[in-house]
Amino acid sequence: MFLPDPSGHRDVALALARDRGRLLLVRNARSAQGLAVAYWDLPGGTVEPGEPLEAALRREVHEETGLAVTDPALVLVVDGCKRRAPDAPPLYTWRAFVFEVKVPFGSIPVPGDEIERVEWVRDVDAFARMDGPYQAPVLAWMRGPERRACVRCDWVEPEPDAVPPLPADLRHLCIVIAAAAVGDVGLVVRQVRDALADGVAPARVEETLLQVVPYAGFPRTLAAFAALRAGGVVAVGDATEHPPATFPDVGAAAFGAVYGPSAERVRQGLASFHPLLPTWTTEFAYGRVLARPALAPVHRELLGVALLTALGRADDALLGHMRAAVRLGASPEAVAGAVAVVPPSCGPGRRAAARALLARL
Repeated sequence: MFLPDPSGHRDVALALARDRGRLLLVRNARSAQGLAVAYWDLPGGTVEPGEPLEAALRREVHEETGLAVTDPALVLVVDGCKRRAPDAPPLYTWRAFVFEVKVPFGSIPVPGDEIERVEWVRDVDAFARMDGPYQAPVLAWMRGPERRACVRCDWVEPEPDAVPPLPADLRHLCIVIAAAAVGDVGLVVRQVRDALADGVAPARVEETLLQVVPYAGFPRTLAAFAALRAGGVVAVGDATEHPPATFPDVGAAAFGAVYGPSAERVRQGLASFHPLLPTWTTEFAYGRVLARPALAPVHRELLGVALLTALGRADDALLGHMRAAVRLGASPEAVAGAVAVVPPSCGPGRRAAARALLARL
């Protein structure tokens, strides 16, 4: 695997391992636009100083997948560098040596300590999954038919978007809720660990994950909590909530605070879809979840902005929560910050679509 944003030069050895028409891929974190982003990639990694290429290949593949490769044959060399602009000096350079290898028939891979997932994937699916900016030469070689043995790859990544002022704890929580909403549990675990290390209260982390329920459902929420438990992250388990009899009144008050003068129009809109939706929204989503005191209403709205940005294709709801965040005291810059920290791995174009709505605040 490539190390996040290294400086200088390094060599890497990568394995093209096939088994019955499938390609072995691993999913792990890279650094892109200043954030940890999960990419599908060939197994392999950095060659240690003085280490033979084939030895590095075998070691890295075994560490990442648990498999032992044999008969490595060098098929492609990629000289690469990362730049901030096409004419900018390189931030760092690499040389990737890609080997076709054999693995024991029917091998079952097991993810290593730093690997989120490892799978055998059909070639056509591998082409769709391998969307890292540095993977184009490998994909071109795999597609053929004219295969070059040595190519160059300039990875041009502009300066990370300027992130408007957003408190450090909210930055962590916005990334957590965005990752949880799209099911990126590996990023949830990594970001929660970072948040706790930076002093974010565990109760605020848990409350952030509970907020996923009314937006993205129980399955995503349960997957996030399960990943935290499997990763050894301690849970607080605060079951305190408003008395059930107060859910209608508490929910109506929270709903009114969020939507302000538009609250009644929003209720009517919900009723036009289905007569149960206004009650379910105010009593469950707001009365039971969003009105819980562990997070301030304005912070919940900023988290909602990050979550809806990650989900995508919910412009009306996203704009409504952007406006609610401002109504509750957030600056437009903070709303933009909640959009900016959503990891690009949540989906292509999600942040750009959300930014287009900021002009309508």
